Formats: sequence, C-alpha cells, structure tokens
Amino acid sequence: MRTDLRILLSTAALAALAAPLGAAAQTPAAKPAADETVEEIVVTALKRSTTLQTTPMSISAVTGDSLQKIGATGLQDYFRSVPGVNLTQGQLGQSRVTIRGVQGSGEATTGLYYDETSVTGPSGTTQDPANNAADLNLFDVERVEVLRGPQGTLYGGGSMGGTIRVIYAKPDSSQFGASIEGQASATKGGSRGSYLKAMGNIPLIEGKLAARIVAYTEDRPGFVDNVRTGAKNVNDSHADGYRAMLGFTPTDDISLVVTKVHQNSSADDLEGWYDRLGGYNTDSAVKLPLDTEMDMTSVTGKWSSPVGEVTASSAYYKYDMLRTIDFTPQYKPYIGSAYGVIGYQPAYLGAWNHELRLSSKGEGQLQWTVGGYMELRKDHIDSNTVLTSLTTGQPYSPMQYLQGRYVNTGVKQTAQFGEATWTPPQIEGLSLTVGARHYDYTKTTGSAGTQRNALTGAAPAAYSEQTAEASGWVYKFNASYKVTSDVMVYATAAEGFRPGGANNVPGLNGALVVYNPDSLWNYEAGVKTTWLGGKLTANAAAYRIDWKDRQTSAITADGLYSFITNAGAARIEGLELEVSARPIHGLSLNGSIGYTKAELTEDQANANILVDGSTGKKGDRIANVPDGTASASAQYVWPLPVAGLNGLVRADYAYTGEMVSTFRPTYVYFDKFGSFSTVNLRAGVEGEDWGVYAFVTNLTDAEGIMNKNSNVGYQDLLYGLTPRTVGVNARRKF
Repeated sequence: MRTDLRILLSTAALAALAAPLGAAAQTPAAKPAADETVEEIVVTALKRSTTLQTTPMSISAVTGDSLQKIGATGLQDYFRSVPGVNLTQGQLGQSRVTIRGVQGSGEATTGLYYDETSVTGPSGTTQDPANNAADLNLFDVERVEVLRGPQGTLYGGGSMGGTIRVIYAKPDSSQFGASIEGQASATKGGSRGSYLKAMGNIPLIEGKLAARIVAYTEDRPGFVDNVRTGAKNVNDSHADGYRAMLGFTPTDDISLVVTKVHQNSSADDLEGWYDRLGGYNTDSAVKLPLDTEMDMTSVTGKWSSPVGEVTASSAYYKYDMLRTIDFTPQYKPYIGSAYGVIGYQPAYLGAWNHELRLSSKGEGQLQWTVGGYMELRKDHIDSNTVLTSLTTGQPYSPMQYLQGRYVNTGVKQTAQFGEATWTPPQIEGLSLTVGARHYDYTKTTGSAGTQRNALTGAAPAAYSEQTAEASGWVYKFNASYKVTSDVMVYATAAEGFRPGGANNVPGLNGALVVYNPDSLWNYEAGVKTTWLGGKLTANAAAYRIDWKDRQTSAITADGLYSFITNAGAARIEGLELEVSARPIHGLSLNGSIGYTKAELTEDQANANILVDGSTGKKGDRIANVPDGTASASAQYVWPLPVAGLNGLVRADYAYTGEMVSTFRPTYVYFDKFGSFSTVNLRAGVEGEDWGVYAFVTNLTDAEGIMNKNSNVGYQDLLYGLTPRTVGVNARRKF
C-alpha cells in the first residue's frame, strides 16, 4: 500500500502543482490575507458554539490555514506556539503532552480528541498510556483548540490539565473541492524529508450526501549517527495514512458523519543521542524499531430537536504497536559484553467510546448541556527481554529470552455530566456557570510470566491480577462579566481527576502495588480584551493548581523496572498572555508568554519505601515542565505587480524554558536542560488557490533538548529538535 499511495499522490501532485504556473495570467486577482481585524474564531470547547473572545476560559485556537503556514503536520510542529503546552519525547519514541505543568505518569493528564473521540495509547508494562499520545496527521483540519486548565466536567478524567481538540474539515454536499500539497526538505547533517497530501470532497447527492477523502505519506529526516556501526541517520521515520468521511444531511435538522481514519508510522531504529559522544551520535549495540498502526471508526449524529441540540457519538479504535528499548547497559554487569539486550514489546489496544448529550438552543438567559459517557478499553502487551546480535543489532531467531511476561489492562469508565450558564437579567453582562460530573471506573491489571528469568532464576509465574475502582464527583464554577462590549473578565474554580491503578512489576514491594487516584483544583482569573476596533486582542490569565496524591513514575532499586506511585501534593502557579494584532493591511502579528512554577508542597508519601534516592521532597520541581514559554510570529502578505499574485513572508519564534529531569537535586541522575529558542522563516508567492514557498526551520540550529534520560548503565540520553532544515513547499486547491 505504501508504494501505491506514493504513486497516486505523486501523479496527482505533479498535475496539480503544475496547473497554476500556466494559468497565472487568467487567475482572478488574489486577495491579500487581509482582514483589517483579528479573525473571530468560532470554537466548540463548551460543546456548543461560541467565539474565542466570548468564551470565559483560557483557550487558544490554531486554524487550518495557520497550520499550513507554519508547516505543521503533527503535535510536535505547533505546540510551542501555544503558552503552557509542552511535549516530552522519550526512549520508546513516544510523546507525552502536558498543559500547565500537570505532568505525571499514568492515565493521560491532557485529553486528546479527534472530533468527538477521546484517544489514548496502550498502557504498556507500567500503566502509562499518557506516554503514548496518538499523533494523527493534521492535513485538512478546520482548527485545533487548546483548552488550558482542567476540563473534568465536560471532558472527563483524561483532562485534568487541559484538552486538545483536533476538528476535522467536514464533507460539503454543495460543491466539489480538492487540494494537494507537497514538500521536500534537507536537514543539516541528516537525510532528506518529504511529504505528499491530497484531499477530495465529492458531492454524491446535492445538498444531502457527500464524501471527503484525505490521503498522505510523509518521510521525516534522520540525523543521529551510530558511531559503533557506522550507520547514518538512524532515527528517520515514515508515516502514511488516510481519512475517509461520509456526511449525510437528510433534513435541515439532522446530520450524520461517519469517519474512518487509518495511519501507519514506522522507524527502523528510533534512537536519541549521547552527550558524551558529541552532537547527534549514539553507540548503541542494538536497533530499536518502532511501529504503530492506528485504526479508528466513528459515527456522530446531530439532531436539532424541539428541546435542544442532540449529539450522539460512538467510536471504536485499535492501536497496534511494536516498541523497543535498549537494556544493554543495565544487563551488562550480569551477562558481560558479548550480547546486546532489548526490551521487545508488541502491544495492542482496543477501545469503545460513547457519548450522548443534549444542549440548549438559541441565546436565552439559561444555556445548558447534559450528557452521559462510557469508555471500554482493553489492552495487552508482551514484555520480552531478549538477546541481540552485536553484528546485526537485531534479536536472534529464534528469540533467546532473558525473561518474558505479558500484562493485560482493562478499563471501564462511565460518567454523567451537566453544565449550565445563567445570565441574570438584573445584571447586564454577568454570566454564572456551574458544572458537575459523576464518574465511576474500574481498572483491572493482570500479568503472567511466560519465560524463566535468566538473571534471578525465577520460574514463569501464573496469571494474577489487581483491581482498582472508585467513583465520585468533580465540579466547576465560573463567573464572567462583560465590562464593555470589548472587555470581559472571568474567574474559575475547576476540579480534575485521574483514575488510580495497580502495578505488575516482578518483586515489587507489596505496599507499592496499588496506587491511588489523584485530583486537583485549578483557581483561575482572566481577562479578554479587544482594542482599536478589532485590530488588537489581548488575553491574560493567572492560575494556581493544588494537586493531591500526584501520580509519578519511579524505578526499582536494581534499575530494571519502572512503576507508578503517588508523590504527595504539588502546587503549580502560572501566568499566560496572548496578543494578536492586525496593525496594517496584510500584516498579522501574534505573541504569547507563559510562566509556570511547578513543585511539590510536601515530601513524597512513600519515600521511606523507595530507596533509589530520587524520591521527592517539599520544594522539589516537577520534572519535564519548562519554567517559561514564549512565542511570536509575524506574517506579511502584499499584492505583487503581476496580476493575481501575492507575496508572503513569515517568521516564527519560540522559546522553551529550563526543565529538570527528576525531583531531587542531590539524585545521581538529576539534571537540567531546556532553555532554548527556535526561529523558522518562510517566504513565497501565492495566488487565489495555490502557493509556492521556501522555508527554513530551526534557523539557528539549536540543539533544543526536550528530554534527558539517565538510568543504571547509561547517562545523558538526549532527545531534541531536528537540526536546521531547508525546503520548498507547494499547494494547490481546486
């Protein structure tokens, strides 16, 4: 399929991208991007339509056009433009999304939605699905909404820090449409990158039925070299996939959208690099492939009934993954230097999500939403530790096991929720909101040993399981007041939560097997303002988060296993500022600043049990949370002398502040990293329906360390930015 998809896209790209060059003279005069005022973006964060400036919460929205202008294809390409958002990459090649410093192993702290579907990754061996953010391609999306602060009442237990919502462009039964985009790039000291993407919107029954189909293929460049084997650019990767949507509107009051998404991602050897070897070099004795396959089918129906807007959604997705990790340094003291050792871990996840809700209609004094939610999730992982050949870096065939086991996880969550906003007629401009969600979950974790442990001599173990369950309420209170038509102030107190669970780790202290749920309260005050007749918007928020029984990862004393435990209480305080301006025709300016102080407010609850020296104490910073973020962009579009053509120049800047690797500054593996800036530039020529651009990303060639791992046997394993990359991009719409 990969070859066929490339041929299809390549043929379409050549035809489509050549078309504007011969037709420029006949193209109507293009309009520079133009708006004299800041674009008023409609969002659905409250599960009903509101505008960005009238939504009383800290929310950012990135439109599909903006994503195209910055060249974003996935989460890693746009998160630095949003204050308070961070993305941590790890040794297994996966990513953890964090908002406002609410970062911790376990169930996700940031909800990730594709349209109406909440998506998470496999739990793995350490009950850590938060480390497996599902990163689907962003081509042909309407917008991305980033909701900062807990969204527990409307979005549930995976949204205690915030929620990211990717809203796909929907089928249009009124007219045919198509687009195609291609890109080629070269990375300093690395390989070449490229992508091809195409979309077709096909009316099947005018005004009633339409299909929208997206297909894409992408190669991301590698830039890490293995000095042991001589292999170059070992961390390159590939992804391809499609999205097929069918939209049916039998009446003006009823709509139905069926969506099918499929994406494959693969890397033959997805490695970081070691500081001791100099820039972008590794000496790993093994290869670390990563393969993922995501398949999702969803159905969303809407009915504008006499009593309110009814929305029903149901989705099933499955996530297959092969992940690997280098255990050679940890096992070297036991087996010597004749072999390599990897964790070879195929995993599978299957999940059902269902939601039914009813929202008020119109603009009355009382706006409300009520609904119910259910999630059924099962996943399985085979955790095998196997010997590899030092010649090939790959496992022997048949596999030679040092140990083997599997872990099963089952989750059932149900919830009933409601939120109501009242605008009292006696006080013009005042709105009061209260929300509540009742949750009930059961989480069962079981495991069995399948292969004798070659190090300890322990025989295979029979299957055993642990169950954790809880139920309760979370609440939200909000008050907003429109001082004038251009100034709104608001205050929010909102609660978030995460389910607990159980560890399945050989030989783990019995007191550490079960870990508790964690919860937090977020207290926030903000202001949203519009100036100069709409040419300038400035929004600010200040918040404090009190976090109880925070879940975090820990390492067994022998350094061989990770597990989850509760780390006591934490407090996060911060500020956010976002500014957008359109000072003159064609010029767009945007900027943001975020400050975060995240630290423990008490000693780790089970510090007397853990013995590795990493246990947190009061005042310790939370790991992998930057103390500050900032971004700025400037884009100018102007008409060229040639009829129908515009010029475009754009610059994007982003800063990520300092982070720490673990709690204790006295811990042997404690380190600081971060504190880097990036600059991206883009320039091009565009018409009404096409554009050709040249770009450079990471202009200053910043190393940009996003994560620094150290453990028994290895020190300072780094993951950071792609080095300076230059390329060309072209797009065409029909």
